[in-house]
Amino acid sequence: MQEPSKLPLRLSMDEAVLLLVGLKLLDEMVEAIEFNGKSQEQLMSGLMSKLSGAIPTDLVAMTDEIVDDIVMASVDPLQAITADSSHPLPMYSITETRPVIEEGLAESLSVEINYYSMTREEFTTRRVDPYGLKPEGNLLWMVAYCHLREDMRVFRVDRIKEATLTPYAFEPPQAFSLEEYFDLDDDEEEG
Repeated sequence: MQEPSKLPLRLSMDEAVLLLVGLKLLDEMVEAIEFNGKSQEQLMSGLMSKLSGAIPTDLVAMTDEIVDDIVMASVDPLQAITADSSHPLPMYSITETRPVIEEGLAESLSVEINYYSMTREEFTTRRVDPYGLKPEGNLLWMVAYCHLREDMRVFRVDRIKEATLTPYAFEPPQAFSLEEYFDLDDDEEEG
């Protein structure tokens, strides 16, 4: 016999935000959970919808940023490049976006991109300062400072639907090295 439920719960706003972050992380990092015959998708979407509806919009957006930061911090950038199987084939042609990014790199000008986030399954417009491009297999990756997230990010170029050069100049970090960023130093690989 199942113990009677003690619901409804009374949660503080902080507890609800923390619970939503935890659910989003679980949904992001675990592929298949089934409980009492219900799939992860059924369970997660309903619960996340309830929590998102009870939390102010700005705090819900903050939970997305927290999840992005945790996921990015927990994955080595090179592993993310080589192990990214969430969409192994290119999404968009890079024939129009790549030259814009390359010009931004050459001229140290910010680029505005319309980027598809697999985490949130939505497009966001971001201004980025491109620091380098890295081919890996049939994909091209851009390391850039993201003004939206106020941090360095790695972007799959084929997830950029549109790219526009801006008039905003930036100063690339003097110490930045694409090889060091991805720990591709040949000495380290051999040792």
